[in-house]
Amino acid sequence: MLAPPDADFVVLTSRLSPRRDGGYAVAVASRVRLLRAIGVDRPVLLTFDVGDADEHERENRQAFHGDPGPDVDVRNLFDEIRRDPTWLYEQAQDGRADPEAAYRAVVDDDGREVVSLPVIRDDPGWHLTEAAVVVRGPVGDRTVAGFGGLYLTWLRRVVTQLRERAGDDGRCIVVICESKQLGELIADWDDPDVRIVHTVHNSHLEVPCGPEATVRDDGWRRWLDLLPRFDAVIWPTASQEADVAGRFGAHDGFVALPTPVAPDPEAGSHRPRGRRVVMVNRLVDQKRVDAAIAAWPLVLQRVPDAQLHIYGDGPLRSSLQALIDARGVTRSVRLHGFSDRIPEAMADASAFLCTSSFEGQNLAIGEALASGLPVVAFDVCYGPRDYVGDGGILVAPGDTEGVVTALTTLLVDGDVRAAMSRRALLRSRRLRPEVVGDAFARLLAEVVARPARRRAPRRIEAGAGCR
Repeated sequence: MLAPPDADFVVLTSRLSPRRDGGYAVAVASRVRLLRAIGVDRPVLLTFDVGDADEHERENRQAFHGDPGPDVDVRNLFDEIRRDPTWLYEQAQDGRADPEAAYRAVVDDDGREVVSLPVIRDDPGWHLTEAAVVVRGPVGDRTVAGFGGLYLTWLRRVVTQLRERAGDDGRCIVVICESKQLGELIADWDDPDVRIVHTVHNSHLEVPCGPEATVRDDGWRRWLDLLPRFDAVIWPTASQEADVAGRFGAHDGFVALPTPVAPDPEAGSHRPRGRRVVMVNRLVDQKRVDAAIAAWPLVLQRVPDAQLHIYGDGPLRSSLQALIDARGVTRSVRLHGFSDRIPEAMADASAFLCTSSFEGQNLAIGEALASGLPVVAFDVCYGPRDYVGDGGILVAPGDTEGVVTALTTLLVDGDVRAAMSRRALLRSRRLRPEVVGDAFARLLAEVVARPARRRAPRRIEAGAGCR
């Protein structure tokens, strides 16, 4: 595997919570592990959610399937403020709370209020607020300018600490941003020795996707306008990269790079236990689990002992359970909730089912392929059509009969299932960490060698990379 460039690496995510964010959180942890795999010494993972330290520790262990270990530095903004708010107070300016805003108090372990955060309700652009963040201190209140001011103050502190550790005040810092909201807030960060690599996790298009599809209006429009300011953008599929380049223009930092999936060492030796179909996804509208449940009575007509096991949690759990009850399939369809036993579930299954209305990559599809588990999926943008190929069966979006026929074939015809299982393993090879890692290392080297896209007040020599 290629060695990484001489730099420090920081990964940003709004939060790291597999229970709430499913594959997104797993993908972020996978990116950190990939940095370690290519030889990065002590990558830093920064999270920005307001939770307590015990909660953050639990979520970190879930995302990393255990302790992240001493080779990864996991830090949370509010944990650090609670422990010692003096660094933030020193950087804040004299000011007061916005009289028009509601506030939420952040308290330390002794119950003392250290920060008050503006509460912006019913606005997906809450992070862009200019309402003051209030920092409590020994000689009066101070403020920073909104969440953007708060986050950038911490990021500059982290960067300074990394440079002090390296003994180099011009040390190159590569920031890998996993969240669109954070990307919007740091897009104008003008440190000439900081490089911003932004990742993408989902489709930017309304359903159905295609040349005439409109851009989703949940922050995507603003974020797409910022593309020229990022030093590189990692798209989960080549088809999404091509679509964005065709509509908004390409730049030399675009690259299609999937989230890696480690091979299952026992793949090929698994034997299905019963006639099981497995789904792994958050229980949200995008995943259309209701379509799978609606199709299940038709599956049972052809395969009476078939079972559907759905792993993942989300706001639709109660309504999906009600649908299971209403369809009369309670004995054969089970909502398991969040689980850390997905590999075992896939090893016991005959097929993996994905009924999403749109996707980015869909990490669970990659995990199914790497387990030799044939995939049945709606042929939507972008992940299924990019990665499944002949390792499964793609069905037109919304085609219930197509789903039923595909699942029936895999549940009753062992020869077809075995042949497709072998092809699934072949399809998964492009997702292996060593394959993705080499491409990742090359991208990072190119990013460090180029000048930053955001210009700092001091002059940057043409063509110069990091000092």
